[in-house]
Amino acid sequence: MTSKLSLLTSPDAVKAAMAECDQLGRDDFLEQYGYKRSRLYQLHHHGKTYDSKAIAGVAYGKQHGSALRAKDFSGGAATVARVLGRLGFPVNETPHPIASLVKGATYLRKNLLEQYGGQLQKGIWTPREFPVVFIFTGDSGKAYGYSDGWTEDGIFRYTGEGQSGDMTFTTGNEAIRGHRKNGKDLLLFEDLGKGKGVRYTGLFECASWDEMSGIDKEKKSRKIIVFNLIPVKTAAIDTDIPFEIALPNEIQSLDELREAAYAASVVEKAISKAGNTKRSWYERSAKVRAYVLARSKGICEACDEPAPFRKKDGSPYLEPHHTSRLADEGPDHPAWVGAICPTCHRRIHSGIDGTNWNRLLQERLEAKETHSHS
Repeated sequence: MTSKLSLLTSPDAVKAAMAECDQLGRDDFLEQYGYKRSRLYQLHHHGKTYDSKAIAGVAYGKQHGSALRAKDFSGGAATVARVLGRLGFPVNETPHPIASLVKGATYLRKNLLEQYGGQLQKGIWTPREFPVVFIFTGDSGKAYGYSDGWTEDGIFRYTGEGQSGDMTFTTGNEAIRGHRKNGKDLLLFEDLGKGKGVRYTGLFECASWDEMSGIDKEKKSRKIIVFNLIPVKTAAIDTDIPFEIALPNEIQSLDELREAAYAASVVEKAISKAGNTKRSWYERSAKVRAYVLARSKGICEACDEPAPFRKKDGSPYLEPHHTSRLADEGPDHPAWVGAICPTCHRRIHSGIDGTNWNRLLQERLEAKETHSHS
């Protein structure tokens, strides 16, 4: 448990663990002691990279005679990083992929796998240590009678995974449909062909999904799932986009706004009417934003300060922040969206205490929504 790890007090034991890792090789070292790669919290020492949790567990054994197993203690900033840092071995947290990936740049899958983890042979990756879903699009679906691509109104139509039989909402398909409730950001990559890598397209939201007829690899008829993805922005990397929240023209009661916002936060099967998806997505987003602003009463829900100024229509200027994901656009559960001032917004995305500030906001919003339903 955590109390055991706190007994690791010897820098020499940490050095001995790293030396053994160098001798055995990373993969053999991890296999011998029963650990997985640590991509989120890594120990960098003398130009080499080590898996922080494995090094800490083995170092404990170097000092006390028996190495800790992975299940004996938790990893992360509050445990492994704190203990190793105290001994003079700082552990670095790998930034969210959005902070490192460059829109339009080309990457090799094997390098993405090395840095973030995933399922190499699949078209939908769910890295274990990062709150993201990687989606890869290419020409492989043409053999089965479908292809991904953009619609005229700016929606990316993405076909789910599964080569035989009806597609179902399992594994990768469920990861896309449930990305919002699971706090995961969708990142889209375009496959450029064998050996040419993949191009990073950007951050997306699943607006809805359709079930359509298609064929599988045996040329048999089946049901396929097609997701409607909308590109979105985030204050984490964009600096010139105002995410202002606006009330609807017809002012409604707070209870009515809340009811509309909760209904709008649910991702459902697409309405079949052509051209409806994007408009519906924005309308649903507006309902959530309207309720969040009304709930805030013009006071930043993070710092309790009044909105920094009023807009030309006299309404307070605040910005929506999605506390569970980096996307700042799209319909979301009202308990996860705060109306906050621009300073707090930037503080959360860029400040040294941003993670803690975001966590405090989450607690405040949860309390507000719990109270509003009591």
